[in-house]
Amino acid sequence: MPEKSNREAVLDKLREEALKVRRNSWRALHAAGIGHVGGALSAADLLAGLYFHFLRLRPGEPEWEDRDRFVLSKGHGNAALAAVLAQAGFFEESRLDEFYAYESLLGMHPDIKCEGVEMSTGGLGHGLSIGIGMALGARLQNKDFRTVVMIGDGELQEGSNWEAAMAAVHLSLSNLTAIIDYNKVQQSGHIHEMMGLEPLAEKWRAFGWAVHEIDGHDMGEIVDVLDALPLEADKPSLVIAHTIKGKGASFAEDTYLWHNNAVTDEVYEKALAELEAQS
Repeated sequence: MPEKSNREAVLDKLREEALKVRRNSWRALHAAGIGHVGGALSAADLLAGLYFHFLRLRPGEPEWEDRDRFVLSKGHGNAALAAVLAQAGFFEESRLDEFYAYESLLGMHPDIKCEGVEMSTGGLGHGLSIGIGMALGARLQNKDFRTVVMIGDGELQEGSNWEAAMAAVHLSLSNLTAIIDYNKVQQSGHIHEMMGLEPLAEKWRAFGWAVHEIDGHDMGEIVDVLDALPLEADKPSLVIAHTIKGKGASFAEDTYLWHNNAVTDEVYEKALAELEAQS
């Protein structure tokens, strides 16, 4: 058989990491016994692409001043962030078994005291403003690090995001990228039932952002858009990633019931069996 191209080898490796992010997200949430499942699973492929292909980081030196910055504004997806940080080497994977435990730094939302976490988040609507500060700080310090902020779609109902959207364009922050995990389901129902966002891409373009839409579970599309950043000179970049809430677990996909739910032994075993079948 012919050898795989370098690109296909890279994509296969990233897909393996994404599958492991899903397994480790379930591991963390099973240890907690409950948690935000859907939004962690929808973001797994994006996080794998970011941490194992795009972001310039030194896990052994988490405070390296020239590192790229990542802010998980949709803080309820922290099980996936904890998983990818462990896989990247910021801490031992065994610490995932302490998720949501008393005095653990791995809570339901990111904690800045944890290695690799740039900002405590979870009060929705603030991550993009924080990212603007980081991106502007890079400019003022003549640094070339990049800032990426992942936003939830339900989170866009917070007006602070739109104030930040205006500010980023006004400041011409081409070193800033926002990624919307557009899984179209929030805590109480589908987005279009709660408060519709469409036409989403056109709204951000009207604010002055460079916008690109992708399948957020297609690793080839993820890598291609990351490699293309910034999308336009002198503009912040927005990636709208169309995803599936609860991706990889048939019983949790595309339903608000698994935004946050109990993770029993039975649920955990079922989830791992489905992921095993996908490997």
